[in-house]
Amino acid sequence: MKKKITLLCLWVLIAALFAQNSPNISRVIEYRPAPGQHINRVFPTAEMSDTPENALKFANEKLVNNAGMLGLGSFGGYVIVGFDHSIVNVKGEYDFKALGNAFANGAEPGIVMVCQDLNKNGIPDDNEPWYELAGSDYNHPETIKNYEITYYRPEPDGQKSVIRWTDNQGNEGEIKHLGGQGTMYPLWIAENTLTFKGTKLRNTVVENNGYFTLPAFDWGYVDNHSNSDPIEKNGFKIDWAVDADGNSVDLDYIDFIKIHTAQLQQAGWLGETSTEVTGIVDLHPDAKLPNTSVPSTKTFNLEISIADGNLSIKNIENIQSVTIYNVQGSSLIITKNQNNIDISALPNGIYLLKVANKDNKTFVRKFIKK
Repeated sequence: MKKKITLLCLWVLIAALFAQNSPNISRVIEYRPAPGQHINRVFPTAEMSDTPENALKFANEKLVNNAGMLGLGSFGGYVIVGFDHSIVNVKGEYDFKALGNAFANGAEPGIVMVCQDLNKNGIPDDNEPWYELAGSDYNHPETIKNYEITYYRPEPDGQKSVIRWTDNQGNEGEIKHLGGQGTMYPLWIAENTLTFKGTKLRNTVVENNGYFTLPAFDWGYVDNHSNSDPIEKNGFKIDWAVDADGNSVDLDYIDFIKIHTAQLQQAGWLGETSTEVTGIVDLHPDAKLPNTSVPSTKTFNLEISIADGNLSIKNIENIQSVTIYNVQGSSLIITKNQNNIDISALPNGIYLLKVANKDNKTFVRKFIKK
């Protein structure tokens, strides 16, 4: 009997271990690199660069469980990854660590963006917004928001040729061919042009008598500091999230992470700056989502109407604030002094509406957007 009890306890312990969340990447959702010296040669290998399915398979083999390394090519090239759980925003702490291939004076920074799976379908949908984690250079005067670049497939395809690009700043240039592969333009992508849009950091390459250095930014970027550096250098806080207008966003959790190469620069014989990702580590994988309780101090029917993407509050005057939560407790919309709220960007589903008036009385009700 004692042996049976011991075995039972062992199986319970094993089951508990397997039930724990993995701190590492569990899947790669999308891999879309920009042209670069390692594309079609190393990332992915030549035999895995023939189809989108093989390229994505390669990316999963490299990043799931932080097993290897994946390059993103020149500016804008990106990868989107997911996890077997939501990464929780633990206030005041670093929430995850992003791993790269950086070393002293060898930084190739990537910008991090995050997204919540609001409808819980396992993929980032078009109506689920991405938020940038604002790193140390986010407000630098040379940082360009909404930078857009287009790369052009060489003609004929497959030749060892430079890759031409144009951008929305009126500039044009080329990515020099340094690798041994036929072309640096991703072979599995059918389109003859590749366009990327996002925040671009200033160029930092320094050349001295043919020797090139790539100094790191202070904090907040992938492949920027060594993985062994203090968490202040390669850790990330969900609290850094900002929306497309640069406003801080309060996120209780995230489900997806997107990383894109943040610079457009050549470093001589070193080639183009290309972010390389080797993994992501959730620093508190078993943290619980906070319970958002929204008490009502007055019991009566809060009257609303919803039409044409607009929610109207009917029977409360002198509104001070309105907050709309999703069912996970995340605040999605916050307005001040408004009876009419634009909810057109919210996906269909169930939400919680909290209204506070100028007498500090709070009113709550659920509503369904169809």
